[in-house]
Amino acid sequence: MNQRFLDELDLKRAYIFDLDGTLADSEKLQWKAHKEVLKDMFNINLDDQHIFSYLGMADILVLKQIEKDFNIDMGGEKGYEKYSKKRVKTAAKLVLKEAEPFPFVPRILDGKLGAKWFLVTAQNPKLVNKLLKKWDYLRYFNIDNTFICDANHNKMFYYDYIKAKLVKNTEPGEIVLFEDVNKYLKEGKARDFMTVGIDNNFGNEKLVADYIIKPSEDEVYKYEAPKEAPKAEVKEEPKAAPAEEAKPETTSEEKKAE
Repeated sequence: MNQRFLDELDLKRAYIFDLDGTLADSEKLQWKAHKEVLKDMFNINLDDQHIFSYLGMADILVLKQIEKDFNIDMGGEKGYEKYSKKRVKTAAKLVLKEAEPFPFVPRILDGKLGAKWFLVTAQNPKLVNKLLKKWDYLRYFNIDNTFICDANHNKMFYYDYIKAKLVKNTEPGEIVLFEDVNKYLKEGKARDFMTVGIDNNFGNEKLVADYIIKPSEDEVYKYEAPKEAPKAEVKEEPKAAPAEEAKPETTSEEKKAE
């Protein structure tokens, strides 16, 4: 990974990480679990178009949106709880077995004396704890710096809380947000965070951030906005010369007068 990028991060005061798709290649496995459980319980085929529209949402909000999109009733709070338990159990098996953390995270966090880091995720708290334990990431994230989103507390709530209460009096760019969803990268930028997009090859978004990390290549790139295509020059057609006014014909009476 680019050493200049790592050196720049050394100057920052705080780092905020998402979990799925940011700490590890686990996003697609979470949605694979959703697919399996929805098919089993409601005979619904969840397609990628719907999945991409749900990225980053808290679990309860995803379920309510699925009800609207597929015109089903999950049975209220008890139904949500039943579905969530089965989904979390399925996801835990998949993620704990298959997901591996991205190698760039320890490179960034190891040795960052004086800096703070936080985990802000919409994932189930029990599964979060199991994953952090498996990956040996409890040395970075614990109950004091891990925030779980719900229907009343979204990621933006925790961004504002971290900036106002936990890392006070920051200059623009002193807090770094690592995310794999444009919606939250944009929210981070609105709060003067330095933004790092994680291009994990899941989803259909072209990430917009200060830097882009491609874990599959173990590389980081400075974001470059796409250049606008030059506008075609419109040539004006030459204006036609004004037609001469036709002279009125001279009548026979006028000729006699002449």
